[in-house]
Amino acid sequence: MPTIERLRRLTLLLAWLALGLPASAVAAEAPAGEFTDTECVACHVGQDAGLLATQRDGPHAAVGCSACHGATHGRLPRARDDATCSGCHAGAAAASHANSKHGVLLTLAPPDWNAPLQRGRYRAPGCAYCHLHDGDHGNRMDPARGREQAVWVCGGCHAPRFATTQLEAGARLVAVAELKRREAAAIAGCLPTGDETRAALLARVDGHLRNVRLGAGHQSPDYQWWYGQPALDGDLIRLRDRVEHWRRGIGAEPGPDAATDAMVVRPGPDRACDPR
Repeated sequence: MPTIERLRRLTLLLAWLALGLPASAVAAEAPAGEFTDTECVACHVGQDAGLLATQRDGPHAAVGCSACHGATHGRLPRARDDATCSGCHAGAAAASHANSKHGVLLTLAPPDWNAPLQRGRYRAPGCAYCHLHDGDHGNRMDPARGREQAVWVCGGCHAPRFATTQLEAGARLVAVAELKRREAAAIAGCLPTGDETRAALLARVDGHLRNVRLGAGHQSPDYQWWYGQPALDGDLIRLRDRVEHWRRGIGAEPGPDAATDAMVVRPGPDRACDPR
């Protein structure tokens, strides 16, 4: 065996052992057929330990390599395709992107998923382009990483000033939705704990708040508005209506102006509900 090949295998073995994994798992060559996640790590740990670290510490740590990349070597483009992501991230997450400006462009002109996920290579970004940008498996768009990270990713196609403006507008949109969520919680606090509709109504609010966040992040007008802010307004109306029905039905005896009374949520830690 050539000396260079011996050194390569030794490097892989030492890297593998440094992770505390069994030496028997080291794959000297890429398997001709299907392979396991253990074999993926055994080979790639010597090529890009940093990439593996982002996968191990990121949101997909429990998913494994083959779930996205497939079990046959050379199938990397499979992980770039939006269809791979939407297989798990179905519902509002996938739909908000598909209905966004970026998603519509991808539908009109499907990209060549064989092209590497590099800055500005695609006409419009798919899921992996933004969230796994430059091979980072830890979600580049995680808000916990800070706005600068998102501006850098968006800056591959857009001017930084434009990206910053859009992200700030999205943050304001989400802030309004979160204010409505707090108002909903205050109104729900007027209902007895055992009220059968209370949890269901608040669950609707949380779902519509998530829609606003997804709409802001994906630049999806439908999820910012139609399935977002107006839907939250409807939730507040339903909550107020439920409290009013409860107050008139089993609350204090109605006064002479009961026909025109309105429920008011008074601010404060007790979140008291008074007729007016």
